[in-house]
Amino acid sequence: MKDKKIIYPVLVFLCMFIIFCFSNQNAQKSQSLSDEVAKKTFEIQKELTKKESTSMDEINFIKNTRILIRKSAHFFIYFILGILLYFTLKVYQWKHPILSTILLCFLYACSDEFHQYFVSERTARILDVFLDTCGATVGVCLTFLFVKKKEKECLKN
Repeated sequence: MKDKKIIYPVLVFLCMFIIFCFSNQNAQKSQSLSDEVAKKTFEIQKELTKKESTSMDEINFIKNTRILIRKSAHFFIYFILGILLYFTLKVYQWKHPILSTILLCFLYACSDEFHQYFVSERTARILDVFLDTCGATVGVCLTFLFVKKKEKECLKN
């Protein structure tokens, strides 16, 4: 239990630091990273389908999936943050850990978008705060359900 009281908060702050670092990238670097993920995805898809494609197909794929990759990244990183923060609050026996986690993730998402407003060529978007909060909410709810299921299984044994 003592280890968890150290490990979980460290993981939360590490996750927050990663979010901060991604948000601190200028628009060109951020888009370049998204495009690299799209390019790798295209290559995997090409290999799996064994379908011939042109460089124009690749360019179109990257252009069409860029937004999906960027928004999925928002959802996913806050999904992880929500899980880590929930476990942290549970370990410290915080009251209302689900609601507190969602609220804290929402506030961090707001501060993250505020930070982005001051980064070169970046903007603050309410949609991103919404996606971040949804990611955290889904992460917390699935974790809560998983933990409850495991607790029931333990009680049966």
